Amino acid sequence: MNLASIDPKLLSLLNAVLDEAHLARGAARIGLPLPAAASALERCRQLFQDPLLEDGGDAMQLTTAAQALREPLRQALAAAGHGVQEQEAGVAGVTQRVRLLMADYPAQVIAPALYAELAQSAPRLDLEFQAWHSDAAAADSLERAQVDLVIGSPAKPQAAVRSREVLQERCVAVMRHGHPAAQQLTLQKWLAHPHLLVTSHDTLNRMLEEQLAAQGLARRIGVAVPNFLMAAPLLQNSDLIALMPMHCVPAASAAHPTPLACLRPPLPVAGLPLHLLRHKRSDDDLAIMHVAQTLERVLRQHVAGR
Repeated sequence: MNLASIDPKLLSLLNAVLDEAHLARGAARIGLPLPAAASALERCRQLFQDPLLEDGGDAMQLTTAAQALREPLRQALAAAGHGVQEQEAGVAGVTQRVRLLMADYPAQVIAPALYAELAQSAPRLDLEFQAWHSDAAAADSLERAQVDLVIGSPAKPQAAVRSREVLQERCVAVMRHGHPAAQQLTLQKWLAHPHLLVTSHDTLNRMLEEQLAAQGLARRIGVAVPNFLMAAPLLQNSDLIALMPMHCVPAASAAHPTPLACLRPPLPVAGLPLHLLRHKRSDDDLAIMHVAQTLERVLRQHVAGR
């Protein structure tokens, strides 16, 4: 079928629904009332002679025909001048505060870019970054509706939580350049020096302590700090060693222009996938969905390559 012959508004709805694998979220994304979206989806099903969405058990899933439509749809919308503007048209006039929770780093990196993008696409939305304490506390805040979006590594998300992996963390041993253990880092050298512990990264800390205990080993915690931004000056000016996700290693700054040394840990440490989490109650919330999609894009652009 020639997609160029179909009403671009109908294609925009179909693209959003297939992208979300959910009718209500797709409708909210382009600012279309749900009854009108349901009618439009039914027209698409008749046009393509395919259900397009089907029950996948825990969630709806795309049919084979719908999967095959994804790229042709994007090309047709791009040619018609739609695409990413479809969502922006729906949220431009929405007035709402969206609450985000993530560790101080990478929040420091992505906050300016996230705000700049939202100021263009949704200028009446307000952002509230909340203080990070731990993965467990973040999950509790999401469950209690105290926050709308979380970037973290939950051990086991609740059934009511929508979880989408956005980054794969790689853990590194971090220390100053010229550190006595920086050359040919061994487990013995690693354990011989005091460690810096970022207490808010509770999931990684627990995994590491369990692994060391299984081998009858322990590390000395020389300094414990509540956030990643405190780590750089301590590591730069001491023989402390930290185990941190690569994307959370603070970059060089004017105050500390020399980058930190990042080495492979002397014992296997599994990287933790970083997830974007929201509660299912936000499925039909246009503002939260828009911020979530923009946040994911900004994370991949500004953090994933580190």
